[in-house]
Amino acid sequence: MEQLPLEQKEIFTSNIKDLSGSLEELVTEFQSLLLAKEKQANLEKINHNLELKVSQQAANIRNLERQLEQSQMLHSRVTQALTKGEARLQTLLRNSSDIITIIEANGRIRDQSPSAVERILGYKPEQRIGEFHSDLLHPDDVPAWQAYFARLLKQPGIAPPIEYRKRHASGDWVYLEVIANNLLHDSSINGIVINSRDITERKLSAAALEKSQQQIVNILENITDGFYTLDRNWQFTYVNQKTEDCLQKKRQELLGKNIWDLFPDTANTIFFKQFYRSVSDNVNVKFEGYYPQQNIWLEIEAYPSEEGLSVFFQDITDRKNTQNALQKIHSQLQQQTKLLNTVLSTTPDRLLMFDRSGRLTYINRAGLELTLLSKTCILGKTLEEIGLPPELIKLHNNCWENILATGQSLTAETDFINPRTGHRNYCSYIFSPIVSAKGSIEAVLVTNRDITELKEAEAALRASESRYRIISQITSDFAYSFNILPDRTSVCEWMTEAFTHITGYTPSEIETSGGLQFDCIHPDDVEMLLDQMQSRDGRRKEVSEYRIVTKSGEIRWLWDCRQVVWDEAENRAVGVYGACQDITEHKLVQAKLCETNQVLQGLIKALPLAVVGVDASALVTLWNPAAERIFGWQESEVLGKVLPIVPSAESVKFNAMFQSELAGKAQVAKRCRRRRKDGSLIDIRISTAPLRNAQGLITGTIKIVSDISEVKGKLQQNSNFKSDGAQPFWARYVRIPDLTNN
Repeated sequence: MEQLPLEQKEIFTSNIKDLSGSLEELVTEFQSLLLAKEKQANLEKINHNLELKVSQQAANIRNLERQLEQSQMLHSRVTQALTKGEARLQTLLRNSSDIITIIEANGRIRDQSPSAVERILGYKPEQRIGEFHSDLLHPDDVPAWQAYFARLLKQPGIAPPIEYRKRHASGDWVYLEVIANNLLHDSSINGIVINSRDITERKLSAAALEKSQQQIVNILENITDGFYTLDRNWQFTYVNQKTEDCLQKKRQELLGKNIWDLFPDTANTIFFKQFYRSVSDNVNVKFEGYYPQQNIWLEIEAYPSEEGLSVFFQDITDRKNTQNALQKIHSQLQQQTKLLNTVLSTTPDRLLMFDRSGRLTYINRAGLELTLLSKTCILGKTLEEIGLPPELIKLHNNCWENILATGQSLTAETDFINPRTGHRNYCSYIFSPIVSAKGSIEAVLVTNRDITELKEAEAALRASESRYRIISQITSDFAYSFNILPDRTSVCEWMTEAFTHITGYTPSEIETSGGLQFDCIHPDDVEMLLDQMQSRDGRRKEVSEYRIVTKSGEIRWLWDCRQVVWDEAENRAVGVYGACQDITEHKLVQAKLCETNQVLQGLIKALPLAVVGVDASALVTLWNPAAERIFGWQESEVLGKVLPIVPSAESVKFNAMFQSELAGKAQVAKRCRRRRKDGSLIDIRISTAPLRNAQGLITGTIKIVSDISEVKGKLQQNSNFKSDGAQPFWARYVRIPDLTNN
């Protein structure tokens, strides 16, 4: 019974007590039967009941025996299982790849898997038993473990995993992933079971991977190429700095956004087509495309993957511009080469090139005039073999020897008999050495220019200069030239004789006077001329009008046209030459014309008849007070606008008459009807004349209008009145002049 479990022992003891009680009752009853014979009759009955009870108790005893036997068997199995479990636990502790640790509530280690501790941390099991679990923790991880352990004590069961570092026996740090189970409530454990897994390699690999990824990110962020990645939904997943700069968007604006939504203008471009081809065909693509929104050229390489698309791009705008510039230069070079060949073949100068042996290597079309032979016959020949005139052969040989000796270009002039025409021609020569890269003379270029006409022109010029001197003495215009010194004073270089006729001064009197400082300039105009001289900032033409005081005291007007000579190196005017014209009579005419115009303006304003001027577009250019009074519109209301007085019913006739006026046909006393500002119609007589500009072209018309509404009846009774075309009554007092100017 001592080997039975506590519950089985209690049940077994209770049954024995019940059986003992039943036996005592039987003994009592048996004694009662013996003492009371009168109850003998019931003896059999009692015996029978006794037999029944004994049999029942015997059955109970047998049942208890069976239960005892079963309990013994169960205890044996539990004992065996416990023994095996203990063996397995010890085996697990000895052979587990993780460190299994049981710590008490105070944090001290009660038990620990020995092999794992020695393998992972390098300590013997006995070195750690009884020590605090937190002793080997990294100082930075102690606060996290303390908070974790405090939560673990408060709540039984398994806690979430935690990671920390422990110091290896060698001094290195080992990364552990820990899962703790609070079993303090379990009497069989009465502790906290901690499973620690070594994740050092994983941590180091993760750190190495993170470092590698960071290196990749650093490389991608610092490369000169732009780089970005797209997922399968065409959304940005990574963007480097160069891409931000190129697309002019921050990566927060790009990441997670669809590229075609952000840049819809690229949907129908080469970018869209090539990207889709790369993804759909799973091929790498490389192409160039122009992005007009940024005005740049991009060279793009795209690589598909399971995740999406990786895109490298480079701004090749400078390269494209260089290529275009090179193509342009090449095209220009071809054009210039073609132009040079055209120029050389069409230039009137005769060009010949000879090598060091004196043989002809090039001749242009004009050069063939020096010989009767064709080009194919003379190339590679000497001067004698070509058959040039003897005087030219002699000149060539002398100059050739001089060039070989000095290496300098030479110029010369000579005359010769042209073999093709038989006439004597004059020509100028330029002998230019052609030097190789090593500095040696390898050929000579001969330029032969026909100066026969120039010689004739020089003779003609000498004759012309003689005539010019005669003409300059009698003409009213004079020319001059002044040199401007650094201090801005002017020195007369030359002056034509007409200057003396106009001013009364001789050129010798102004030779060193300095032009503008000369006494002949009117005092009121000196400041204006000085301002013009001070404001000179480059080579340009100057035109001015000013007055002079002649030697006799007369005031005359001059129109002066000057050309400034500018020295770029000194950045100043170094000279001025020009011509002056006496415009005194013209100025007097202008003054008279101005006076006449003022009188005419006053007459137009005072005239009782309406005077209206229009240009070729029927826009009003003149509207006198009488026109305001007759038609009701003020001058400010109609100037620059279409003539408003023509009613719609008269528009066809007006247009026909206006076109006739623009054709030069004047209208005299034309009767018609016109509209006032208030809408009423009046009868008028109108006479017109064309207005012409200085070139004689018709630019508009002028109209003189009289209101005949009030005197219509009287005019009809007047026997002198005639039909359209006759003169109106005011024609006897007002005459329309023939206007030939504005």
